[in-house]
Amino acid sequence: MHSMTDALARAAARWPDLPPPDAAFEAALSARILEGECLDSLHVDDLFLAHHAGRGHAAAVAAVVELIEPLRAELRRTGADEQLVRDVLSELPADLIAPRADAPPRILGYTGRGPLGGWLRVVAVRTVVERRRRASRRPTEEIVAEQAAAEYDPELDLLRHRYARELQAGFAEAFAALTPDQRLLLRQHHVDGLSIDRLAALRGVHRATAARHVAAAREALFEGVRAALVKELGIGSETFDSIVRLVRSEVSIHLSRHV
Repeated sequence: MHSMTDALARAAARWPDLPPPDAAFEAALSARILEGECLDSLHVDDLFLAHHAGRGHAAAVAAVVELIEPLRAELRRTGADEQLVRDVLSELPADLIAPRADAPPRILGYTGRGPLGGWLRVVAVRTVVERRRRASRRPTEEIVAEQAAAEYDPELDLLRHRYARELQAGFAEAFAALTPDQRLLLRQHHVDGLSIDRLAALRGVHRATAARHVAAAREALFEGVRAALVKELGIGSETFDSIVRLVRSEVSIHLSRHV
């Protein structure tokens, strides 16, 4: 297990052109851990880049733009025309980094659970999907689900396609089994994008309490889906770990369909 000091040193080494980690970044990283994340599972280097991009640091913004540009081919796969792809790619950096009156820059919503490149892909694809929806040209759900996966893993991609029906049914069953308050919390956090601090303020509780409630709701959903898949598929121990990873990778995507 790596220490906070080690994690900060690796982030500074990965991005030597950025200012070294400061108290603000360390506090943001500590908040992730308080919300139930394990330091070793977080992409600290990417969180560090997003932190400085959110502050408008030129080198960080340039690095984010470099991560966005390769998404062109994947956005085309959604069925979007070339003009829409160009518009989204050209506007996305400013949309992510610009200050907002009622919230921090959008890029600071990156949680570090997966690679920043994968998170940017999710944002870009959802932007295209939303614009096509407004124009009444809906892409197929299969393409959206494939492109919106937070990270690409060949094994998970195979399982995602093989068990698409079972996965969708498992999420529906598990979500219905949650309490009304758990469903509301998950919708507010994962779909509406409310931060832990915002949820705490809305509920009049300490942020640590709000974080625990969100984590408990998410874990209840995860356990329900996992149990449904294990029962439905009758899998053995060799596939079990992969199913666990698949369910965790799909939580945010399926929540947007069921809440």
